[in-house]
Amino acid sequence: MSAPIQREPEEQQPAANVAVLHAEQLPPVRPLPDMMQEILGCNSASKAHEDLWSRTRQATDMVGQAAADARDADLERDRADLDHKAMQAENPERRASRPRQWLLAGGVLALDGVACYFAAEALGGSQPETLAWAVLFLALLGGGELALDHYRDDHHVLWRWIAVVLGAFIGMLGTLRFSFLVTVGSEGSVAAIAGASLFTVTTAGFVVIGYRALRVAETGQAWGARRRARACAIAADAAHRMLNQRIAHRDRLACAYLSRIRLRLIQSCTASELPPMEQAIWAHLVGQDAHLVRQDLS
Repeated sequence: MSAPIQREPEEQQPAANVAVLHAEQLPPVRPLPDMMQEILGCNSASKAHEDLWSRTRQATDMVGQAAADARDADLERDRADLDHKAMQAENPERRASRPRQWLLAGGVLALDGVACYFAAEALGGSQPETLAWAVLFLALLGGGELALDHYRDDHHVLWRWIAVVLGAFIGMLGTLRFSFLVTVGSEGSVAAIAGASLFTVTTAGFVVIGYRALRVAETGQAWGARRRARACAIAADAAHRMLNQRIAHRDRLACAYLSRIRLRLIQSCTASELPPMEQAIWAHLVGQDAHLVRQDLS
């Protein structure tokens, strides 16, 4: 038997040669015209073009400044919000609006005006003197509410003494009303006692309601932090509105300039070169980086 015939391996062409052949078959790439030369040529052709280009670049600088201002405003807003939340966390049960709760406590206290006036009538005197006594009684009741709210957290012993003194003062007002009702009434002492007791309980109830309204109100520090956070949020919104206005103004000028220079680009660029050149000019007008534009095009 004859030995099998061994064939010599055929030489394989390297894949790189195939790639080179394909690359050599491609038409030569024409470099893009210089963007700045096109811009300078367009500006030199008309003073209005140069003025439009200058105003567009100025608008781009204003957009950059507005963007920086918006970033600073956002940072300030975030800091103020964190400060407010940190202060609010110290007293989580006191979240109601401080001005609203103070108005509520003041309105409830004003309802005690009639009862205080009846108590002031027992002291005698002229009408102005009676009104002055009634205002003084209301002021003492209001001061007692504020003192109870102020010393409730840190001075428990003092808070108890204030509560005792305020209760005694309310009882004294009831005694004055009883003496007034006995003097002016004709139904006897039983009716005077009932009327004075009713006014006294009402006065005490309004004081308690006002005190509870103050207890759920935010602290002074939290109120100040909330006002600052709100002011920073308003300033941040205003900065973003200004930024949007600047961007819209810049884009309007850039579109106007691009529409004018496009007539020159049509003459110097091919159909395939026109879109990249327009995007490069747009990036120049609005202040974008040219390498980012080239990455987007690739």
